[in-house]
Order: sequence, then C-alpha cells, then structure tokens
Amino acid sequence: MCWLHKSLYGLKQAPWAWYTHLSDYLFSIGFCASKIDSSLFILFIGADIFYLLVYVDDILLTGSNSALLHRLIQLLSSEFKLQDLGAVHYFFGIEVHPTSMSFYKLVDTPISTSKVTVMLNCLFSDPTQFRQIIGAFQYLTFIRPDIYFAINKVCQFMDALTDTYWAAVKCILCYLKGMISFGLHITRNSSFALHSFTDVNWAGSIDDRKFTGGYLVFFGNTLISWKSSKQRTVTRSSIKTKYKVLANDTAGVL
Repeated sequence: MCWLHKSLYGLKQAPWAWYTHLSDYLFSIGFCASKIDSSLFILFIGADIFYLLVYVDDILLTGSNSALLHRLIQLLSSEFKLQDLGAVHYFFGIEVHPTSMSFYKLVDTPISTSKVTVMLNCLFSDPTQFRQIIGAFQYLTFIRPDIYFAINKVCQFMDALTDTYWAAVKCILCYLKGMISFGLHITRNSSFALHSFTDVNWAGSIDDRKFTGGYLVFFGNTLISWKSSKQRTVTRSSIKTKYKVLANDTAGVL
C-alpha cells in the first residue's frame, strides 16, 4: 500500500490540465469550440460535420460520414488511451434508442389543414413518449419558426392524449424529415430598421372559440423574434382580435 504526499486524481488542477490537453489537440486537427457550450467541439470537413461532446473523461462523437468518423477515432487513439464503445446507448444519464421514420411519406405542411380539436378517441398507449417528443420540439422552435404554430397546437392537448393527436405529432416529424435543410437565413445588411408582421384567426378554436395570434419581427432582412400563441380571452369581433395581436406585436418589438 502506497501513501502519496498528494492525491493525483483529486487535484484541483487535474480537470483543467486534462481539458487543456484535450482541447489543444482537438484544435490542432481542425476542431473549433462552441461559443455556447465549452464542452462541445465542432469539425467541418467539406460538406460533412462532426460533433464531439466531452463530459469529464467520457466522449461522445458523431458525424455525417462514417468513414471519416472512424478516422477521427483513430486519430484520438493515437494521442489518448481510449476505448471505443460503439454506438451510444447511455450518456450522462440519458438512454438513447435510435429509431427511423424513413418509411413514412413526406408532407408539405407541419400540421393538417383540417382543424385539430378535442375529440372522443382512443387514448394514446404511451403518453410519456408523446410528451418527450413534444419537449424536444420546444428546442426546435428556437431555429424553426415554421413549426411554431403546429407545436403550439399539439401542446394544447397534453392532458387528454389520443391517437388523433399522435397522428398530428407524426405529421410534424414527417414535415421536418422533408424540410431538414430549412433554417434561419442571417444576412449582412446595412438597414437597421425593424419590421413586424402579424396574423390572427378570429374564433379559430372550435372547442372554446378562442383565437390564435402570432407575429414576426425582422431586423433588416433577418428574422430575430417570433411567437404564436392561443389567447386566453374570447373576442366578439375581428377588430378586437386584431387589436389584441397588434398590442402583443408592439410589446414584442419594444
């Protein structure tokens, strides 16, 4: 039994030294650090992209090219002693089940043109899965304003989940699969003007006759803010509805 004058694993400098060594090597082979998360590194090779996520001494590596991904693992093995555990199953307390919807047909709109309403139908067998997917959708709304209304709509039926609402969720997934390359186009522009657009459907909900309103705010040619939400009140005229949405839009611009 050896008695150490200083603990090696518990030194305060150990995590910093390990992170410095790892990040310096990743930078040397072309990775760049994410500005949002210091544990995330990104690599672009032509049209392919790779993500490397670090949690202490556990590394999650994924990318769009399997051959180059294998080459990156070999490069890491030449510098660090590591063990390739294959496809991810658990990472940081999260269980991963890879699935595919490749056999589904693509759709042109994220939600059916017919109105989604409260219906007496068979209850969905797995409400936990439903809520997990809806939770994941919430992150997509940060960069995909085109699905904001659809997500807002399906979130209104969380307390009584039926097969009809599950079909609406699958419609959103099919839409995203076909429009996976869509995103926000941020361009350089000399204009500093703010422009906003609003829209509203008066008494649009069949269940309670409340309306859904939304707005978009552009800074020059770049979309910077958007919202779509169902209002709490019932208005008796379309003029009142438009006034309410314009007030919300004004607050959003301010």
